Amino acid sequence: MKKMYGLIAERINAKKIELSERQDQFDVMWHNEKNSGCFERNAINDLLIMQQLKSEISELKHWEMLMRVQIQKGDKDEISSNQGNAMFG
Repeated sequence: MKKMYGLIAERINAKKIELSERQDQFDVMWHNEKNSGCFERNAINDLLIMQQLKSEISELKHWEMLMRVQIQKGDKDEISSNQGNAMFG
């Protein structure tokens, strides 16, 4: 479970980096192409991709939270079990 949590955290960080890079590229494109004929099409496409990345990050954060709760619950159960065994062992 902890390994899966780590993988989710890695994916979140990778998506955040990709989003940041795309935002920077969009800024450059805005300044260089805003008067070109294909700017709007390119801008819409880039914005849709960024929206998708934000949605994926949000979903991954939700899964990360659920995994964290399960891990914490498992740790508490393990501690309680060990304490019970120590008392009756």
